[in-house]
Amino acid sequence: MARQRRKTETGNKKMVNKFLKAFISTFLILVLLIGIGAGTVFLVLKNKLGDDFRIVKSAEPVKKITAFAIFGLDKQEYRTDVIMLAFFNRDTKQIDMVSIPRDTRVKIPDALYEKITQTRTVEQYIKINEVPAYVEEKERNNASVAVLEESFGIDIDYYICMNLDGFKDIVDAVGPIRMEVPRNLHYSDPYQDLYIDIKEGTNYLDGDKAEELVRFRKGYANGDLGRIEMQHLFMSAFMDELLNTDNKMNIISIASTCLKYVDTNFGTMIDYTGYLKDIKKENVVVNTLPGESKNLGRSFFVFDTELTAALFDKIINGTPEATSETTEAPFDKDIKTLNISVQNGTEVAGLASKYKAKLVEEGYKVGEAVDYENKPVEVTKLLVPHKSVGEELKAYFENSVIEVQEGLIDKANQIIIIVGESEDK
Repeated sequence: MARQRRKTETGNKKMVNKFLKAFISTFLILVLLIGIGAGTVFLVLKNKLGDDFRIVKSAEPVKKITAFAIFGLDKQEYRTDVIMLAFFNRDTKQIDMVSIPRDTRVKIPDALYEKITQTRTVEQYIKINEVPAYVEEKERNNASVAVLEESFGIDIDYYICMNLDGFKDIVDAVGPIRMEVPRNLHYSDPYQDLYIDIKEGTNYLDGDKAEELVRFRKGYANGDLGRIEMQHLFMSAFMDELLNTDNKMNIISIASTCLKYVDTNFGTMIDYTGYLKDIKKENVVVNTLPGESKNLGRSFFVFDTELTAALFDKIINGTPEATSETTEAPFDKDIKTLNISVQNGTEVAGLASKYKAKLVEEGYKVGEAVDYENKPVEVTKLLVPHKSVGEELKAYFENSVIEVQEGLIDKANQIIIIVGESEDK
Protein backbone atom coordinates (compact mmCIF):
# COMPACT_ATOMS: atom_id res chain seq x y z
CA MET A 1 0.00 0.00 0.00
CA ALA A 2 2.79 2.40 0.92
CA ARG A 3 4.54 1.72 -2.39
CA GLN A 4 1.31 2.28 -4.32
CA ARG A 5 0.69 5.48 -2.38
CA ARG A 6 4.14 6.82 -3.20
CA LYS A 7 3.63 5.90 -6.87
CA THR A 8 0.28 7.70 -6.93
CA GLU A 9 1.72 10.77 -5.22
CA THR A 10 4.60 10.84 -7.69
CA GLY A 11 2.11 10.67 -10.55
CA ASN A 12 0.03 13.46 -9.01
CA LYS A 13 3.04 15.73 -8.65
CA LYS A 14 4.13 14.94 -12.23
CA MET A 15 0.74 15.95 -13.61
CA VAL A 16 0.63 19.15 -11.56
CA ASN A 17 4.16 20.01 -12.63
CA LYS A 18 3.12 19.67 -16.28
CA PHE A 19 0.33 22.16 -15.71
CA LEU A 20 2.59 24.61 -13.87
CA LYS A 21 5.23 24.44 -16.58
CA ALA A 22 2.72 24.97 -19.38
CA PHE A 23 1.11 27.75 -17.35
CA ILE A 24 4.35 29.65 -16.76
CA SER A 25 5.45 29.18 -20.38
CA THR A 26 2.19 30.62 -21.71
CA PHE A 27 2.13 33.36 -19.12
CA LEU A 28 5.71 34.50 -19.60
CA ILE A 29 5.45 35.10 -23.32
CA LEU A 30 2.30 37.16 -22.67
CA VAL A 31 4.06 39.26 -20.04
CA LEU A 32 7.02 39.92 -22.31
CA LEU A 33 4.79 40.95 -25.20
CA ILE A 34 2.62 43.12 -22.97
CA GLY A 35 5.69 44.66 -21.41
CA ILE A 36 7.15 45.43 -24.81
CA GLY A 37 3.86 46.92 -25.91
CA ALA A 38 3.86 49.10 -22.83
CA GLY A 39 7.43 50.22 -23.51
CA THR A 40 8.49 49.91 -19.85
CA VAL A 41 10.05 46.47 -19.53
CA PHE A 42 13.17 47.81 -21.22
CA LEU A 43 14.53 48.88 -17.83
CA VAL A 44 14.60 45.30 -16.65
CA LEU A 45 15.97 43.94 -19.92
CA LYS A 46 18.68 46.59 -20.06
CA ASN A 47 19.89 45.56 -16.63
CA LYS A 48 19.99 41.87 -17.64
CA LEU A 49 21.41 42.20 -21.14
CA GLY A 50 23.87 45.07 -20.70
CA ASP A 51 25.59 45.97 -23.94
CA ASP A 52 23.48 43.47 -25.90
CA PHE A 53 20.34 45.52 -25.21
CA ARG A 54 19.25 47.78 -28.09
CA ILE A 55 16.41 50.24 -28.41
CA VAL A 56 17.44 51.67 -31.77
CA LYS A 57 14.77 50.99 -34.31
CA SER A 58 15.93 48.50 -36.90
CA ALA A 59 16.31 49.71 -40.47
CA GLU A 60 14.97 46.38 -41.67
CA PRO A 61 11.25 46.04 -42.53
CA VAL A 62 9.13 45.01 -39.57
CA LYS A 63 8.40 41.29 -39.64
CA LYS A 64 4.81 40.12 -39.63
CA ILE A 65 5.64 37.06 -37.48
CA THR A 66 8.08 37.03 -34.59
CA ALA A 67 9.10 33.55 -33.41
CA PHE A 68 10.25 32.68 -29.90
CA ALA A 69 11.77 29.46 -28.55
CA ILE A 70 10.80 28.96 -24.90
CA PHE A 71 12.86 26.62 -22.74
CA GLY A 72 11.94 25.59 -19.20
CA LEU A 73 14.79 24.10 -17.21
CA ASP A 74 14.59 21.02 -15.01
CA LYS A 75 15.42 21.17 -11.30
CA GLN A 76 19.13 20.78 -12.05
CA GLU A 77 18.82 23.70 -14.51
CA TYR A 78 20.57 21.55 -17.08
CA ARG A 79 18.19 19.85 -19.51
CA THR A 80 15.17 21.55 -21.06
CA ASP A 81 12.13 20.08 -19.32
CA VAL A 82 9.66 22.27 -21.25
CA ILE A 83 10.07 23.31 -24.87
CA MET A 84 7.58 25.54 -26.67
CA LEU A 85 7.55 27.68 -29.78
CA ALA A 86 5.53 30.89 -29.79
CA PHE A 87 4.65 33.01 -32.82
CA PHE A 88 3.37 36.57 -32.47
CA ASN A 89 1.44 37.81 -35.51
CA ARG A 90 1.58 41.60 -35.70
CA ASP A 91 -1.40 41.77 -38.06
CA THR A 92 -3.86 39.52 -36.24
CA LYS A 93 -2.37 40.11 -32.72
CA GLN A 94 -2.59 36.34 -32.26
CA ILE A 95 -0.06 34.28 -30.30
CA ASP A 96 0.24 30.71 -31.57
CA MET A 97 2.10 28.35 -29.27
CA VAL A 98 3.33 24.86 -30.16
CA SER A 99 4.28 22.46 -27.36
CA ILE A 100 7.29 20.30 -28.25
CA PRO A 101 7.50 17.02 -26.26
CA ARG A 102 10.87 16.77 -24.55
CA ASP A 103 11.41 13.27 -26.00
CA THR A 104 10.97 14.49 -29.59
CA ARG A 105 13.45 12.76 -31.88
CA VAL A 106 15.62 15.32 -33.69
CA LYS A 107 18.77 15.36 -35.76
CA ILE A 108 21.70 17.49 -34.63
CA PRO A 109 22.63 19.74 -37.60
CA ASP A 110 25.77 18.54 -39.37
CA ALA A 111 27.97 21.54 -38.47
CA LEU A 112 26.99 21.38 -34.81
CA TYR A 113 27.37 17.60 -34.76
CA GLU A 114 30.86 17.82 -36.21
CA LYS A 115 31.84 20.29 -33.49
CA ILE A 116 30.34 18.15 -30.70
CA THR A 117 31.99 14.93 -31.88
CA GLN A 118 35.44 16.51 -31.80
CA THR A 119 35.43 16.02 -28.03
CA ARG A 120 32.86 13.27 -27.35
CA THR A 121 30.90 10.41 -28.87
CA VAL A 122 27.17 10.99 -29.33
CA GLU A 123 24.43 9.82 -31.68
CA GLN A 124 23.29 12.37 -34.27
CA TYR A 125 19.62 11.54 -33.63
CA ILE A 126 18.74 12.36 -30.01
CA LYS A 127 15.92 13.66 -27.84
CA ILE A 128 15.43 17.41 -28.10
CA ASN A 129 15.88 17.98 -24.36
CA GLU A 130 19.36 16.40 -24.49
CA VAL A 131 20.84 19.08 -26.75
CA PRO A 132 22.15 21.32 -23.90
CA ALA A 133 24.03 18.36 -22.39
CA TYR A 134 26.40 18.20 -25.34
CA VAL A 135 27.54 21.83 -25.59
CA GLU A 136 29.14 24.42 -23.33
CA GLU A 137 26.81 26.30 -20.99
CA LYS A 138 27.04 29.59 -22.89
CA GLU A 139 26.04 27.83 -26.14
CA ARG A 140 23.09 25.79 -24.85
CA ASN A 141 20.23 28.07 -25.86
CA ASN A 142 21.64 28.83 -29.30
CA ALA A 143 22.30 25.12 -29.91
CA SER A 144 18.71 24.23 -28.99
CA VAL A 145 17.45 26.97 -31.31
CA ALA A 146 19.61 25.63 -34.16
CA VAL A 147 18.19 22.12 -33.70
CA LEU A 148 14.60 23.40 -33.66
CA GLU A 149 15.16 25.45 -36.82
CA GLU A 150 16.73 22.50 -38.61
CA SER A 151 14.05 20.04 -37.47
CA PHE A 152 11.01 22.10 -38.41
CA GLY A 153 12.33 24.28 -41.21
CA ILE A 154 11.49 27.54 -39.45
CA ASP A 155 13.36 30.69 -38.39
CA ILE A 156 13.43 31.59 -34.69
CA ASP A 157 14.11 35.19 -33.69
CA TYR A 158 14.60 34.97 -29.93
CA TYR A 159 14.94 32.47 -27.11
CA ILE A 160 13.55 32.69 -23.60
CA CYS A 161 15.03 30.23 -21.08
CA MET A 162 13.20 29.94 -17.76
CA ASN A 163 13.67 28.62 -14.28
CA LEU A 164 10.21 27.25 -13.47
CA ASP A 165 10.21 27.78 -9.69
CA GLY A 166 8.43 31.13 -9.72
CA PHE A 167 4.75 30.14 -9.89
CA LYS A 168 3.68 31.60 -6.53
CA ASP A 169 5.77 34.75 -6.96
CA ILE A 170 4.28 35.38 -10.39
CA VAL A 171 0.70 34.93 -9.14
CA ASP A 172 1.40 37.35 -6.28
CA ALA A 173 2.86 39.90 -8.70
CA VAL A 174 -0.29 39.82 -10.84
CA GLY A 175 -2.98 39.06 -8.26
CA PRO A 176 -4.78 38.44 -6.13
CA ILE A 177 -6.69 36.48 -8.77
CA ARG A 178 -10.47 36.88 -8.56
CA MET A 179 -12.01 33.50 -9.33
CA GLU A 180 -15.43 31.92 -8.97
CA VAL A 181 -14.63 28.54 -7.45
CA PRO A 182 -17.51 26.15 -8.27
CA ARG A 183 -17.14 23.91 -5.18
CA ASN A 184 -15.46 23.58 -1.78
CA LEU A 185 -11.91 22.26 -1.97
CA HIS A 186 -10.73 20.61 1.24
CA TYR A 187 -7.85 18.17 1.56
CA SER A 188 -5.14 17.42 4.12
CA ASP A 189 -2.07 15.22 3.68
CA PRO A 190 0.75 15.78 6.21
CA TYR A 191 2.87 13.26 4.28
CA GLN A 192 3.09 15.76 1.40
CA ASP A 193 2.85 18.81 3.69
CA LEU A 194 -0.29 19.61 1.72
CA TYR A 195 -3.24 21.44 3.30
CA ILE A 196 -5.98 22.73 1.00
CA ASP A 197 -8.93 24.80 2.18
CA ILE A 198 -10.74 26.90 -0.42
CA LYS A 199 -14.42 27.82 -0.12
CA GLU A 200 -16.97 27.70 -2.91
CA GLY A 201 -17.83 31.08 -4.44
CA THR A 202 -15.83 34.24 -5.09
CA ASN A 203 -12.20 33.92 -4.00
CA TYR A 204 -9.22 36.22 -4.27
CA LEU A 205 -6.31 33.83 -4.64
CA ASP A 206 -2.74 34.72 -3.69
CA GLY A 207 0.20 32.56 -4.72
CA ASP A 208 -0.22 30.08 -1.88
CA LYS A 209 -3.95 29.60 -2.47
CA ALA A 210 -3.45 29.36 -6.23
CA GLU A 211 -0.99 26.53 -5.72
CA GLU A 212 -3.51 24.78 -3.46
CA LEU A 213 -6.17 25.08 -6.14
CA VAL A 214 -4.10 23.67 -9.01
CA ARG A 215 -2.80 20.81 -6.83
CA PHE A 216 -6.24 19.73 -5.61
CA ARG A 217 -7.48 16.54 -7.25
CA LYS A 218 -9.33 14.50 -4.60
CA GLY A 219 -13.11 14.47 -4.70
CA TYR A 220 -13.88 15.42 -8.30
CA ALA A 221 -16.73 13.25 -9.58
CA ASN A 222 -14.98 12.94 -12.95
CA GLY A 223 -11.47 12.55 -11.52
CA ASP A 224 -8.65 14.02 -13.59
CA LEU A 225 -11.11 15.70 -15.93
CA GLY A 226 -12.41 17.72 -13.00
CA ARG A 227 -8.90 18.75 -12.01
CA ILE A 228 -8.08 19.82 -15.56
CA GLU A 229 -11.32 21.78 -15.85
CA MET A 230 -10.54 23.59 -12.57
CA GLN A 231 -7.05 24.45 -13.82
CA HIS A 232 -8.52 25.85 -17.03
CA LEU A 233 -10.87 28.01 -14.95
CA PHE A 234 -7.87 29.33 -13.05
CA MET A 235 -5.98 30.05 -16.27
CA SER A 236 -8.93 32.04 -17.57
CA ALA A 237 -9.25 34.03 -14.33
CA PHE A 238 -5.50 34.64 -14.27
CA MET A 239 -5.45 35.98 -17.82
CA ASP A 240 -8.38 38.27 -17.03
CA GLU A 241 -6.39 39.71 -14.13
CA LEU A 242 -3.14 39.96 -16.06
CA LEU A 243 -4.78 41.86 -18.89
CA ASN A 244 -6.77 44.32 -16.80
CA THR A 245 -5.95 48.01 -16.97
CA ASP A 246 -4.15 48.24 -13.62
CA ASN A 247 -1.76 45.41 -14.45
CA LYS A 248 -1.04 46.79 -17.89
CA MET A 249 -0.03 50.02 -16.18
CA ASN A 250 2.02 48.09 -13.61
CA ILE A 251 3.79 45.83 -16.10
CA ILE A 252 7.28 46.93 -15.02
CA SER A 253 6.78 45.36 -11.57
CA ILE A 254 5.30 42.18 -13.00
CA ALA A 255 8.05 41.89 -15.60
CA SER A 256 10.68 42.38 -12.89
CA THR A 257 9.28 39.42 -10.99
CA CYS A 258 9.11 37.21 -14.07
CA LEU A 259 12.51 38.06 -15.42
CA LYS A 260 14.22 36.93 -12.23
CA TYR A 261 13.57 33.46 -13.61
CA VAL A 262 14.61 34.20 -17.22
CA ASP A 263 17.65 34.20 -19.48
CA THR A 264 16.84 35.76 -22.87
CA ASN A 265 18.35 37.46 -25.90
CA PHE A 266 15.12 39.42 -26.47
CA GLY A 267 16.80 42.82 -26.46
CA THR A 268 15.34 44.55 -29.52
CA MET A 269 11.91 45.85 -28.64
CA ILE A 270 11.26 49.32 -29.98
CA ASP A 271 9.49 47.82 -33.00
CA TYR A 272 6.95 46.18 -30.70
CA THR A 273 5.42 49.20 -29.01
CA GLY A 274 1.74 49.85 -29.46
CA TYR A 275 0.36 46.32 -29.04
CA LEU A 276 -0.64 46.52 -25.38
CA LYS A 277 -4.30 47.23 -26.01
CA ASP A 278 -4.59 44.43 -28.57
CA ILE A 279 -3.33 41.47 -26.53
CA LYS A 280 -6.23 39.36 -25.23
CA LYS A 281 -6.43 35.88 -23.79
CA GLU A 282 -8.69 34.70 -26.60
CA ASN A 283 -5.86 35.52 -29.01
CA VAL A 284 -3.65 32.83 -27.50
CA VAL A 285 -3.85 29.46 -29.30
CA VAL A 286 -1.97 26.45 -27.90
CA ASN A 287 -1.12 23.58 -30.29
CA THR A 288 0.51 20.21 -29.67
CA LEU A 289 3.14 18.89 -32.06
CA PRO A 290 1.49 16.08 -34.07
CA GLY A 291 3.13 12.68 -33.83
CA GLU A 292 3.39 9.57 -31.66
CA SER A 293 5.69 7.73 -29.28
CA LYS A 294 7.81 4.95 -30.79
CA ASN A 295 10.46 2.57 -29.50
CA LEU A 296 13.51 3.00 -31.73
CA GLY A 297 16.03 1.31 -29.49
CA ARG A 298 14.73 3.65 -26.79
CA SER A 299 11.52 5.61 -26.44
CA PHE A 300 11.14 8.67 -28.70
CA PHE A 301 8.32 10.99 -29.68
CA VAL A 302 8.41 10.98 -33.49
CA PHE A 303 6.68 13.99 -35.01
CA ASP A 304 4.57 13.57 -38.13
CA THR A 305 6.54 15.38 -40.84
CA GLU A 306 3.59 16.29 -43.07
CA LEU A 307 1.20 17.35 -40.29
CA THR A 308 3.96 19.32 -38.56
CA ALA A 309 4.87 21.16 -41.77
CA ALA A 310 1.18 21.95 -42.33
CA LEU A 311 0.83 23.26 -38.76
CA PHE A 312 3.78 25.66 -39.05
CA ASP A 313 2.74 26.70 -42.55
CA LYS A 314 -0.70 27.63 -41.26
CA ILE A 315 0.76 29.61 -38.32
CA ILE A 316 3.49 31.41 -40.24
CA ASN A 317 1.93 31.85 -43.69
CA GLY A 318 -1.76 31.72 -42.86
CA THR A 319 -2.19 28.73 -45.17
CA PRO A 320 -5.68 27.28 -44.70
CA GLU A 321 -6.33 23.63 -43.98
CA ALA A 322 -6.25 21.25 -46.93
CA THR A 323 -9.09 22.04 -49.31
CA SER A 324 -9.96 18.36 -49.73
CA GLU A 325 -11.97 18.78 -46.57
CA THR A 326 -14.53 20.88 -48.41
CA THR A 327 -15.11 18.26 -51.13
CA GLU A 328 -15.03 15.23 -48.85
CA ALA A 329 -18.27 13.25 -48.78
CA PRO A 330 -20.30 13.88 -45.64
CA PHE A 331 -20.39 11.16 -43.00
CA ASP A 332 -23.80 9.49 -43.15
CA LYS A 333 -23.84 7.72 -39.77
CA ASP A 334 -24.83 8.87 -36.29
CA ILE A 335 -21.52 9.14 -34.46
CA LYS A 336 -23.13 8.16 -31.18
CA THR A 337 -24.02 4.74 -32.60
CA LEU A 338 -20.39 3.83 -33.35
CA ASN A 339 -18.46 1.52 -31.05
CA ILE A 340 -15.64 3.31 -29.20
CA SER A 341 -12.55 1.82 -27.57
CA VAL A 342 -10.84 4.10 -25.05
CA GLN A 343 -7.24 3.08 -24.37
CA ASN A 344 -4.95 4.49 -21.68
CA GLY A 345 -1.55 5.39 -23.13
CA THR A 346 -0.25 6.89 -19.86
CA GLU A 347 0.90 5.62 -16.47
CA VAL A 348 -2.05 7.31 -14.73
CA ALA A 349 -4.23 4.49 -13.43
CA GLY A 350 -7.91 4.56 -14.40
CA LEU A 351 -7.64 7.32 -16.99
CA ALA A 352 -9.37 5.30 -19.73
CA SER A 353 -12.28 4.48 -17.43
CA LYS A 354 -12.72 8.12 -16.51
CA TYR A 355 -12.89 9.20 -20.13
CA LYS A 356 -15.21 6.30 -20.90
CA ALA A 357 -17.58 7.50 -18.17
CA LYS A 358 -17.45 11.04 -19.54
CA LEU A 359 -18.27 9.94 -23.09
CA VAL A 360 -21.04 7.58 -21.96
CA GLU A 361 -22.53 10.45 -19.99
CA GLU A 362 -22.55 12.47 -23.21
CA GLY A 363 -24.43 9.69 -25.04
CA TYR A 364 -21.60 7.92 -26.86
CA LYS A 365 -21.34 4.13 -27.15
CA VAL A 366 -18.12 3.06 -25.41
CA GLY A 367 -17.54 -0.68 -25.39
CA GLU A 368 -14.25 -0.86 -23.51
CA ALA A 369 -11.73 1.05 -21.44
CA VAL A 370 -8.36 -0.71 -21.55
CA ASP A 371 -4.63 -0.09 -21.36
CA TYR A 372 -2.79 0.72 -24.59
CA GLU A 373 -0.03 -1.82 -25.17
CA ASN A 374 2.73 0.59 -26.28
CA LYS A 375 3.01 3.09 -23.42
CA PRO A 376 3.77 5.89 -22.97
CA VAL A 377 1.96 7.97 -25.58
CA GLU A 378 2.71 11.69 -25.49
CA VAL A 379 -0.18 13.05 -27.57
CA THR A 380 -3.76 11.74 -27.53
CA LYS A 381 -4.72 10.09 -30.83
CA LEU A 382 -8.25 9.91 -32.22
CA LEU A 383 -8.40 7.07 -34.75
CA VAL A 384 -11.64 7.61 -36.66
CA PRO A 385 -13.33 6.50 -39.92
CA HIS A 386 -14.07 10.08 -41.01
CA LYS A 387 -12.56 13.45 -40.19
CA SER A 388 -15.87 14.88 -38.96
CA VAL A 389 -15.97 12.14 -36.30
CA GLY A 390 -12.60 13.24 -34.98
CA GLU A 391 -13.58 16.90 -35.03
CA GLU A 392 -16.62 16.17 -32.87
CA LEU A 393 -14.65 14.11 -30.35
CA LYS A 394 -11.84 16.66 -30.21
CA ALA A 395 -14.08 18.78 -27.98
CA TYR A 396 -13.37 16.23 -25.22
CA PHE A 397 -9.66 15.85 -26.01
CA GLU A 398 -8.25 19.34 -26.64
CA ASN A 399 -4.62 18.25 -26.90
CA SER A 400 -5.11 15.56 -29.53
CA VAL A 401 -4.45 14.66 -33.16
CA ILE A 402 -6.93 13.12 -35.57
CA GLU A 403 -5.93 10.13 -37.69
CA VAL A 404 -8.47 9.04 -40.32
CA GLN A 405 -8.63 5.29 -41.00
CA GLU A 406 -11.62 4.67 -43.24
CA GLY A 407 -11.45 0.91 -42.72
CA LEU A 408 -12.38 1.29 -39.05
CA ILE A 409 -16.04 1.63 -39.99
CA ASP A 410 -16.10 -2.13 -40.67
CA LYS A 411 -14.25 -3.09 -37.48
CA ALA A 412 -15.62 -4.07 -34.07
CA ASN A 413 -14.12 -0.88 -32.64
CA GLN A 414 -15.07 1.83 -35.12
CA ILE A 415 -13.38 4.58 -33.11
CA ILE A 416 -10.19 4.13 -31.09
CA ILE A 417 -9.13 6.81 -28.63
CA ILE A 418 -5.60 6.47 -27.26
CA VAL A 419 -5.37 8.86 -24.32
CA GLY A 420 -1.90 10.42 -24.11
CA GLU A 421 -0.02 12.45 -21.55
CA SER A 422 -0.96 15.64 -23.44
CA GLU A 423 -4.35 15.55 -21.72
CA ASP A 424 -2.61 16.22 -18.39
CA LYS A 425 -0.73 19.37 -19.56
